[in-house]
Amino acid sequence: MTLKSLLFIGLTMTSLAACSIRAHESVAALLPENSSEARAEIVATVSKALGGKQVPIAQDVFQESSKLLLTAAPVSSPSGVKVLPKEAKKALVFELRKQGDNCLLKRADTQQEWPLQTKLCIAK
Repeated sequence: MTLKSLLFIGLTMTSLAACSIRAHESVAALLPENSSEARAEIVATVSKALGGKQVPIAQDVFQESSKLLLTAAPVSSPSGVKVLPKEAKKALVFELRKQGDNCLLKRADTQQEWPLQTKLCIAK
C-alpha cells in the first residue's frame, strides 16, 4: 500500500469514528403543539424524578424552550404582600434532549437522564 492509500484509510476511519460519537450526543429539543401524550409522560417522569411529588406543569411545556424551571410557589401575607424567603432556593432545571431518534429528559443538577417513550421531540 502506498502512503496515499494509508492516509486515505486513516482519514476515513477517523471520520467514521467521529460520526459514531456524534450520533450518541444529545441536543436540546422542543415538543410540537398539541402533544398531550408527550406532556403526560413528561409530567409523570418529573414526578418520579422528584420522588413522587406532583408539580403543576404548563400545557405548553417544552414548546418554546427546551428547559423547564421548577421553583417554589410565592407566598403572600394575608394582606396580599409577597413574602420573600431568607434564602432563595435554586430552581430545579429539567431539559428536553434529543439523541438520535430518542427523546430524553435530563435533570441539570444531577445530570440524570430518563428516556421517554415519545419520539415527538424536534432538535432545537
